[in-house]
Formats: sequence, C-alpha cells, structure tokens
Amino acid sequence: MRHLLQVAQAATFAAAYRMPQLAFEPLGCQLAASSAPARSCRRLPRVVLLNRVLLEPEECEVEPGERLVARLDAEDPRATHLRDVLRASDGKRVRAGVVDHGATDNAEVSWLQGDGGRPSLQLDLGRAPPLLAAAPRARVDLILAMPRPLQLARLLPMIGSLGVSTLWLTAAAKVEKSYLSSHMLRDGARGVGKNKGKVRSALLEGVAQAGGTSVPHVVVCRSLPSLLRDEFPAERGDAAEAAVRLACHPDRAAPPGSPLAVSPLSGCLDSRLGAPPLGAGRRVVLAVGPEGGWEEPSELELLARHGFEPVSLGPATLRTDVAVCSLLAVTHERLLAAARGEAVS
Repeated sequence: MRHLLQVAQAATFAAAYRMPQLAFEPLGCQLAASSAPARSCRRLPRVVLLNRVLLEPEECEVEPGERLVARLDAEDPRATHLRDVLRASDGKRVRAGVVDHGATDNAEVSWLQGDGGRPSLQLDLGRAPPLLAAAPRARVDLILAMPRPLQLARLLPMIGSLGVSTLWLTAAAKVEKSYLSSHMLRDGARGVGKNKGKVRSALLEGVAQAGGTSVPHVVVCRSLPSLLRDEFPAERGDAAEAAVRLACHPDRAAPPGSPLAVSPLSGCLDSRLGAPPLGAGRRVVLAVGPEGGWEEPSELELLARHGFEPVSLGPATLRTDVAVCSLLAVTHERLLAAARGEAVS
C-alpha cells in the first residue's frame, strides 16, 4: 500500500506540471447543441482530444439501420486532431463515446467534402441502442474545500481521469472567500451556472484521457454546514446501504478519543468494504479540506456529527492536488478489490 501511495503521488506531481498547458489552451470551435443537423459551429469551451473522441448526445443522430452517426465541422478540434495528428483516413477505426453514455473502440471515420475545402468528419459509432444506454457512474463522491482557482483548473482534469460521480465545491474556515467568487463559479450558489462550460470542459479533458465517458456532476455550495445538512443528514438509515463517509485530514498523532485522532485510509476502507454485504455496490464519500486541513476541531467535529470518520494518508500536509489524486487512487483500488472479492489487507 505504501508503494501504491508513492506511485500515486509521483504521478500527481508529474501531472501538475503538464496540466496547465492543456487547461489554458485557447477556446476551440465545438458544435453547438441544437435541433438542426450539426453543420455549423460557435464558440464553446475547447474539448482536448486525448484517448477517446467524446461526443455530446445532441451531436449524434440515429440513422437507418439503427446506426449512431455524428458529423463534426472541419474546424472542430476533434476533427482536426483526427485529420492532422492521427492522420485517420477513410475507414480508420478509432475510439469514441457518447458523454455519460456508451463507448466503442471501432468508430469508423469518413471524410465529407464541405464548402470550405477542408473535409468535415463523419463518425459511424455502430448500433445505437447500446451506445445510448446510461454509463455507470463512479462509486466515489468528493467534497472539496475550494482550492485556489488556478489550482482547481489543474486539478479538474485529474478528477475527471480518476473518476468521481459528484464533486461538491464548498467553503471552509481556511478557504479565502474570494475563491468562491472566481469567474469559473461566479454564476449561481448551487451550481456552476453559465460558466459551467469551463469546469465541464476541464473534466471532459480528464475523462477523454482515461478513455471513459462518465463526466462528474459539479455542485457549488458556499456553506459547509448547509452542504452537510442538505446532502448528508446525520440520520443515515440502514448502515449497510449508507455510503462510507470519510473526512480526510493530516495525522496529528492525537490520542485515541480525540476529535483529531485519524485512522489510515486504506485500513478504514478495508474494514468498511471487506466484509459482505458491505462491499457490493457500497459508495464512498471523501471530504478533503484545504491544504492546511480542516479547522481543528470545529470542522472535524461538524463532519463527525454527519457521519464522517476522520482518515489520513499520514502526517504530511500535502498539496491539494497531491492529496486528492492519492486519496482517489487508493479509494478506487480498494473498491475494486472489494468488488472482486479479494482479501483486503
């Protein structure tokens, strides 16, 4: 487990230096969602193509024979990538998927001559019914104390790659109030409003990198107590059905019984997920505070009243991006082991 954590941290450090180049590239031209056929384009947040061509459901049409087909403008960044970087010719098979739906590794490329001289792209994804089925969601949710906006821009593609079902961005005692007034989150207290394109585009970038299709839902709440009251009531009902709620905090070597006493993350997950029936389908909610940790002891006590058990990756105070990626990597590994019925130790 120590080796796994070291690998996760090393990968996160490497990603932290590569992601800004991707996150802040100029906005590209992506097809607008409309009732008309997808033949015109307008300015939308750029989707950076990496390991899977991701298509919005509105960009796809069901044609005769139940074939699911998408047509992209010649200047769409996904089309230019396939044409200029991958040099995909007619008949080439590529990986593609429909956002929050199915995926295929055998989408067929066709180039259609347009009025501008450069060919537009047609992708035949195959039979529509399986591709339009809802994609499974990740079994991990993340409550994240709002980091610096630039750090959030770097972190979002990593979250998309590792897999999160719902991401709650919230305030905390050690979070600067101005962070929640960032242009990325400015519109709306319960969601990302008109500016959700930037957040969603960064998450799509990570999902494409990982070859998935399921994009995390994002909710912004400016009050941690309100978020916990509304989404995580203290009365959790059947313990076997409730999500495992974990408050992530540096290990301060506090005595047992203290509100600052934390358990190792891997050991806590093993105890919660390792024994039937708890392992099958059980969800995990990780609450990650600012880089200095949650406020001691007030926020830890608040989280504890809502069923969050304090856990740790160790005594080090980690950067938010390192902590989040390491926590997600360890959590997914233990969930996978529990789903396979492996002995967790």
